[in-house]
Amino acid sequence: MAGIDIKRFLNGFGQNYNSQASAAKAAQQPQVQPQPAAPNPAQAAPKPANVPTPATVTQNIPTSMPANTPQGQAVFAKDIMAFPRNANEFVYMIQRGMNQAQFNQMFSNQMAAQRANLSQMQAQILAQLQGLEPSAAKEMVNVQLASQVQGALKNLDILSNGMINLNQVALMFQKNGKEAITKLIMQMTEASKAGVTDLSQLKEMAKFINASVAIASENNPQKTLKLLMLLYLPWLPLEEGVDFDIEIQQSEEHGESDSILVITVTTIHFGNVKATLFLESSNSVQVVIECAENFPKDDLQDRITGEQKHYSMDSVMSFQTDKGIKPQENVKQSANINMNQTTEINPYLLLMAHAIIKHIIDIDNKTA
Repeated sequence: MAGIDIKRFLNGFGQNYNSQASAAKAAQQPQVQPQPAAPNPAQAAPKPANVPTPATVTQNIPTSMPANTPQGQAVFAKDIMAFPRNANEFVYMIQRGMNQAQFNQMFSNQMAAQRANLSQMQAQILAQLQGLEPSAAKEMVNVQLASQVQGALKNLDILSNGMINLNQVALMFQKNGKEAITKLIMQMTEASKAGVTDLSQLKEMAKFINASVAIASENNPQKTLKLLMLLYLPWLPLEEGVDFDIEIQQSEEHGESDSILVITVTTIHFGNVKATLFLESSNSVQVVIECAENFPKDDLQDRITGEQKHYSMDSVMSFQTDKGIKPQENVKQSANINMNQTTEINPYLLLMAHAIIKHIIDIDNKTA
């Protein structure tokens, strides 16, 4: 995240500035109020009046009840356990041995330094070129920085050789989960004092987190990966067995040195969709999809392409259709992951596996 290039800044945003400057002159007003950056549906946009930090995007300790939706419950669970909200942020942090507070501080420092790169003199020159007062230009810079927060979070530098140790992830679940239980107890106490009588959502969240801590304490790589996958499929119920199941098994066919994941996703409208992920190099994943003829292959390809560009991932996806694959009656969505007998997983395999499951189920859910 380098400093702002003033020339690029002018070229990229000149049209927006000119339109706002014209409006300002027509109204004979010294300042122009900038339009706020478009909000991210999963994360609240930072206020342009301040230097944006990840704390405005990822809250550490929620102070309200979890929303009574799968999405809201999943966001609340990650927040209360001090897990980042997105899978790529999680990979970035654990590769560098950082916690949420350290990540927030690092990001805040970088944003402040970037903001300082646009000096007062540059702001004045910019204002003169665009016919705006310096204060208006400064506010527009804040809007630009706010939008850069979202872009920077999507394009975090993933280390291709930074293997994800699942035992380390298990310890993170245990430590953060126990702290989350303490937070929930305190929150329930405060809610009771405030006269809130229905604490069922908080109690269910405590039950889920307590179960996660118990599973993580087994230090079983397959079960740990399952916990991680469930946590980062936010549009699904957190409680397994309700509307979605995910199973992760050891592969007897492939040795520890093989970097391969086999994912079978059971859908309602397209039958079983099988994805085989091969790690060709440290940041290159080949994906072979076996599916029914009517499965929307182009849609899945576009979705995966859109995600992988943020990770500097070089991947190739191919499809093999089978006329024999048909949807079955009275089935529920599920995923089965067959993985190596290892305690580590390549970050790109992890991110790709997560993306494959998420988008196949999402496509199935949106099919009439």
